[in-house]
Amino acid sequence: MFIKTTHFANGNVYKKLTMPQGDDETQKFIQKLTNTLETEVNSTIKKIAAQRNIPQDAADLLMSHHTNLPTARVMLKTHKYSIEEIRNLNPDSMKTRPIVSGCNSPFHKALWFVCHILSPLMNQVPTHLKNTHDFLERMRSLSPNDLKNLKFFTADVEALYTNINVHTAIEDVLEFAKENKSFINTYGLHLSDIQVLLETTLGKSYFVYNNQVYLQLLGLFMGTNPAPILATVKMWKLERASVYVDLRITLPTYSRFYDDLNGTTSNSRKAQQLCNLIEQQDPDKLIKLTLDYPSSSEEYIPFLNTEVRIDNEGQIHSRLFRKPQKKPLTLHYYSHHTTRTKIATVESMYKTAEVVSSSPNNQQHSSKMVDTLLLNNGYPNRVIEAIKDKRKRRRKRHKTPTSSDNTAILKLPFINEATSRKFRDAVKHSGLPVKIVEKPGRRLKDLLTDSRPLDKAKCSSKNCRTCSSLSLDNGDCKSRNTIYKITCTLDNCSETYGGETYRPLHHRFDEHYRSAANPTAKSYVDKPLAKHYREKHPNYNGKPQLKLEIVDRGNSLIDRKIKEAKFLVQNKPSLNDKSELNNLTQFLVA
Repeated sequence: MFIKTTHFANGNVYKKLTMPQGDDETQKFIQKLTNTLETEVNSTIKKIAAQRNIPQDAADLLMSHHTNLPTARVMLKTHKYSIEEIRNLNPDSMKTRPIVSGCNSPFHKALWFVCHILSPLMNQVPTHLKNTHDFLERMRSLSPNDLKNLKFFTADVEALYTNINVHTAIEDVLEFAKENKSFINTYGLHLSDIQVLLETTLGKSYFVYNNQVYLQLLGLFMGTNPAPILATVKMWKLERASVYVDLRITLPTYSRFYDDLNGTTSNSRKAQQLCNLIEQQDPDKLIKLTLDYPSSSEEYIPFLNTEVRIDNEGQIHSRLFRKPQKKPLTLHYYSHHTTRTKIATVESMYKTAEVVSSSPNNQQHSSKMVDTLLLNNGYPNRVIEAIKDKRKRRRKRHKTPTSSDNTAILKLPFINEATSRKFRDAVKHSGLPVKIVEKPGRRLKDLLTDSRPLDKAKCSSKNCRTCSSLSLDNGDCKSRNTIYKITCTLDNCSETYGGETYRPLHHRFDEHYRSAANPTAKSYVDKPLAKHYREKHPNYNGKPQLKLEIVDRGNSLIDRKIKEAKFLVQNKPSLNDKSELNNLTQFLVA
């Protein structure tokens, strides 16, 4: 586990906090810091809401509750090495990428809201590319005369997110927002409020890795909501003061996809000069660019999932590109997905190969790459050829576009082809404007891998009431998004109650426990466990005897409600009243 001590060892970027000794004390320290950050961001939101007369129910949607500190994981940059190099690589010299997950962090909701407000600004950055098609459209709009005797080049911004000064990036994005205020909806907030939210959240970049808390001193988390927006606007400010101003450099085309930029010049000296000019505009001197320039007009230069060259006559040649180090993996022919999904995936791959290719020869080259990839993933030749023929026939027919504005999406688990066909036939015959989307079950990847193996939430109490009540080893008091069953074990009672919660399980179980412990209290009079102890065990004054069991898990409110309703219908727990059951059956599809 060398990464623990090497990647976050740079004291200019990361500050390692002093941690208490022992697992229990460590968890208490992490929870205390999380609560402090949660309180701070909630107070900031309350203050802004009061100043701008934001309705309380709207402000409540942005409040953080039951959150976790952001967690880090480190990915090896496998695309930087060949397979042979990886086998013989010295761990200390490995190039890695830190990914910090802010899901359910104290700042998650606030940053999501800020990101939602600022996202339209991306469309106002002239150099920003949306995707490969946007890039090729810009390139193909140029005439051969504009590109004659020029070469296509690319440059990579080294560690863009890490090498951004957060405070100047916030100033830059607010300045840009002020210039383009007509394109954004601030929902009643002032730009100064957005500045406060950004400074409150991005200025306290704490995260945990292997039970060690760090503070990122420089740059943005890769994985945080507004990071791409701040990085894009930051780079645009540098470009606006160099690419579009300096008369020594004139480019027929220049664009950028986040940290990958491209352009055309007559020689490598001018391309390097352009990179230097952009770097010089950074007041913090952190931005560094690495140039990739062709040695001749016959050499292709990769950019995104294409590779491009410009011949001596100014003609653009483009085709599909995959990094040699990239694993030859895609949706496998025998994977647990519908046949429709596999066919759509393959058709999309061939469509991309066709769109990015500039000539029949290049299209043949691109298609062969797709052929090889599909063969490596179990697709028989006959299936590949059948899909190609189907695409050819479809191109000859004119398909009338259909509107999907009023179409509802119905997500269902994929079981098998026969069941899927029955679902689709039922929807078709009903005439309802419904589109079925089938989700595959758990994959081997889900069963065998974990994005946060070192930093799972742990119980910090040796006498945890919830953990001691759990009857199965399939979770603990920190488990979220659960469907649970509570059984009264007093005097072999065995009456049960079923429910669901998105919160850590101990919060919900403690509520049930307190109601059972105080059955006559006014605040608990209508609670099912209070009613049970009041009526079935009226003379008992000891601690409630409850057994807890996690019976299922969900990944959304609807998913939890469906699974809860299914559990109640199948098991008919005696402590759930009939009105509750009737309300939940609306989530079941007959």
